Amino acid sequence: MNKPIRMAVVGVGRIGVFHARHVQELARETGVCDLVAVSDTYGDTASRVAAALQADQATEIHAFNDVSDLAASNAIDAALVASRTEDHERDARVLIDAGCRVLLEKPLTHSLASAEAFVADLNRDPRRKNALMLAFMRRFDAPLLKAKALLEQKAIGNVFKIVSVLEDPIPPPVGYNSAGLLTDMAVHNCDEILWLLGGPLPEYVAAFGSNLYNCTISTVEEDYDDAFLQMWFPGRTIGQVMVSRNHVAGYRNATWIYGDDGVIHVGHFQEDPRKVEVEAYGRDGVIHKESISLRDYGPDVPVFITRFGESYKNELDYFITQCITDAPFSVTHEDGLNAMRVAIAGGEAICDREDTTRV
Repeated sequence: MNKPIRMAVVGVGRIGVFHARHVQELARETGVCDLVAVSDTYGDTASRVAAALQADQATEIHAFNDVSDLAASNAIDAALVASRTEDHERDARVLIDAGCRVLLEKPLTHSLASAEAFVADLNRDPRRKNALMLAFMRRFDAPLLKAKALLEQKAIGNVFKIVSVLEDPIPPPVGYNSAGLLTDMAVHNCDEILWLLGGPLPEYVAAFGSNLYNCTISTVEEDYDDAFLQMWFPGRTIGQVMVSRNHVAGYRNATWIYGDDGVIHVGHFQEDPRKVEVEAYGRDGVIHKESISLRDYGPDVPVFITRFGESYKNELDYFITQCITDAPFSVTHEDGLNAMRVAIAGGEAICDREDTTRV
């Protein structure tokens, strides 16, 4: 395709606006895309955001209140969908039916049954099978990609355990709709472990949940505010996920990978939140150690943008590149379904203090 990819962003709430600005940045830096439309069902959000974004580009940005009108406009080639979880499947289907390729924020759909049906439908047709990419931005994160490269180099030998931690310092925003802490929050962690291991799904899961602190201050109803999930993979490999709303001292995001010859740590909780340490230690000491600097998005952004803003942009850049060449995506609806299966299985297996044995 010689002309720039005409992009739309569907759902321009707090993360959707960042996605739209990344489209604009790539347009200025590479000329391979144009932001031509935004869509949002809430009030005047679409027109208001379009007007704000228009100041940064010459190409007109059209505002739509419904994705069906956007799809019927024939104005776009591809779209990034960051709408509400319950609208993911509808929005993606409408756009794919109109011939667009779609980068879809997690989770794939609002339920496992609908996700399985959606995947089966996409797989029936070759064009639709290659139409959707799941937005698992951790796969495009420089620190985690370095860890993945160290694994592939067998720097720590054979892996037997991966621990992925995600802990928020503040409650979800007012009005947020959660399907449950593990189901809502741990999908990225589950995909990260599946991606790092590069193998089959776990055979078994177990999980624990507690209500500790966030539940006393948040207006968002959720089953738990702190949870632990363990996966057992074929052989002697396990994955562990720790998620929490209670890390009041700051956003904590870290991964530990254990092998029979050493340990890799990717850490993000320190004095400078714009630096991530990637460390590998073996039996004889340091294998690798570096500090990766992150882009400065300023102080008034969500904590996950400070940590993963560049990853979102890298992911978008990859998506647009694949659209230009009409190539398949490396992260698909199948990956979205697999991560959902693990997180939902954990949510179904979760137990709390009432299910334990008194000492």
